[in-house]
Amino acid sequence: MYKFEDADLRNVWLANGYKKKKTRYGEAVAIENVAGLTRAICFALVKKPGRLSGAEFRYLRLNMDLSQSSLAKLFGNTEHAVAIWEKKGS
Repeated sequence: MYKFEDADLRNVWLANGYKKKKTRYGEAVAIENVAGLTRAICFALVKKPGRLSGAEFRYLRLNMDLSQSSLAKLFGNTEHAVAIWEKKGS
C-alpha cells in the first residue's frame, strides 16, 4: 500500500491505481488516474461523518477551484474566517 500525502491529507492509503518506479534519483510513484483519485477523495470527505480537518477543508476548496475569498462569499463569511477554518479545522 502507498500512503498518499497530497495537500497534507492524513490517512489516505492507496491499495491500487499506482506504480512504483526506480529512478536514478530514488523511488518514484506514478498515479494512474489522478482525476479519478481526486474525485474519490473528495466524495469520501463529503460523506465523512463529523468535522473536516483544516487540510480536508482546504483540499475540497482547492479541488472546487475556489479561492478563500469566493468560498467566503458563498458561505456569507469573511476570507479571514475561511483561512482560520483551514488552519484550525473549526
